[in-house]
Amino acid sequence: MVLLLSMAILPFGLKAQVSVDASGDVKLVDDLNIIIYGSSSSIYPDETNSAYCGVPAYQFYKIYGQYHYATSTLLTSDKRLKENFRSIDNSLEKVLQLEGKKFDYIADAIDSTSNEKERQKRVEMKKNQLGFVAQEVIEILPEAVHYEEEADLYYINYDAIIPVIVEAIKELSSEIDVLKSKNNLKSASLNNESVLEESTEASLAQNVPNPFSATTTINMYLPSTVSKAMLYLYNMQGEQVSSYPVQKRGNTSVTIEGYTLDAGIYLYALIADGKEVNTKKMILTK
Repeated sequence: MVLLLSMAILPFGLKAQVSVDASGDVKLVDDLNIIIYGSSSSIYPDETNSAYCGVPAYQFYKIYGQYHYATSTLLTSDKRLKENFRSIDNSLEKVLQLEGKKFDYIADAIDSTSNEKERQKRVEMKKNQLGFVAQEVIEILPEAVHYEEEADLYYINYDAIIPVIVEAIKELSSEIDVLKSKNNLKSASLNNESVLEESTEASLAQNVPNPFSATTTINMYLPSTVSKAMLYLYNMQGEQVSSYPVQKRGNTSVTIEGYTLDAGIYLYALIADGKEVNTKKMILTK
């Protein structure tokens, strides 16, 4: 029985002492000073050679944070056991630095057996594995890597990488939404231009992109009959901030540089031969 428990504990890197009292109950004290009591009848290997100890309220998952149910392994993740929650910063940048690899594990002594068929099976099971290299991951996600000093080996907690991937996907999704929005604005602008070109009257389109931080373009249409046209820019107090003479006719545009203005909301108006063609709103962010 002691041998059985040692096999169950050692892979987790814990050291424990096991004793059986006069009533047949098992007392297990590990290096975390956790004591588990259970009936001796509750210690057994199942068909997968896994071992269990204790009654439902005091099983091994209390120590390891794991609970084995059928063929699945559940990890304790109850909010009541956690504190000091923080956001995962730069998740997309970290995921992009990770480099997945295909590799073979090096054969070791445990692969040696007189049964050639079994030996070959063990060797094949170590080939064509997928994963990461712990020494590389520790530079990117040190929280997901554990170093076992006694064995002088690095281990990866793959479960710790999942939340980073989730946040990276959300970051990427946000970027895609922004690109889609810009593309829709450009498409709308092109559609406006095609309509304006067929018109005999001056027209003013919405600036693209909007909001903007660097530059934005204001498309417009001016028939050849217009002798003078100006684009005026006003702040929300109605004060004129700038003006742009429009020399070309037909489909034309004016580009506004964001660095020339303070962040805020502005109104721009197209005046052709002394008449207002249209007035629209644009937003500048910094």
